[in-house]
Amino acid sequence: MLKDFSSRWGADLFGVAYTDKLKEYIDLEIQEEASRLPFAISIGIRLQRTVLHTLINRPNQIYKTHYRQVNDHLDNITTMMAGLIQRNGFDSMPIAASFVTDWKKQSAHISHRHAAREAGLGFMGKNNLLVHPEYGAGIRLATVLTDMPLTVDSPTADDCGQCMQCMIACPAEAISEKGFDFDKCYEQVKQFSREKNYNLYICGLCVKACADARSKTEG
Repeated sequence: MLKDFSSRWGADLFGVAYTDKLKEYIDLEIQEEASRLPFAISIGIRLQRTVLHTLINRPNQIYKTHYRQVNDHLDNITTMMAGLIQRNGFDSMPIAASFVTDWKKQSAHISHRHAAREAGLGFMGKNNLLVHPEYGAGIRLATVLTDMPLTVDSPTADDCGQCMQCMIACPAEAISEKGFDFDKCYEQVKQFSREKNYNLYICGLCVKACADARSKTEG
């Protein structure tokens, strides 16, 4: 029922994980209530390739607006889904797609990418983002916690393999064989946020590179 509902409203991805697998990624503000909601529904929407292809060496206005549009749409879907669950006699908590609770740590009420990984929607890439097997990192994610009994999905064992396209694309050199350097990434997106009144901590270059690489692999 919920998968069909999310699909009708435009979600491309749907999966379910156990909330207790995500304890370390849940903000203190909601931990107590989340402990009573054993299932985490992860939904995702694919970013438009045409928008990603406009990115050259920095974020731009069309990517910024598209990023916000997709986040807003995800928030609408999760809000409606939570309402549907409640009308069926169960509890639920929709968690916004891109609301930051700690700017320095860039953390949220829950890590959507870790929820999606546990829900079988992809794997954690070298770029520290969820990588979907077909869409790469070119997706946005949101989560709904609930006590409605649901069938749980299994994480995938896939990984990036030998692909290094995100490393090549990263302007901050934050991605290497040694791992992901959060501080370098954070300083770069902070710098980008000051340009042209973006006022948003985004980049998109590794997202584009990853999405293109997966598209070629699948094609």
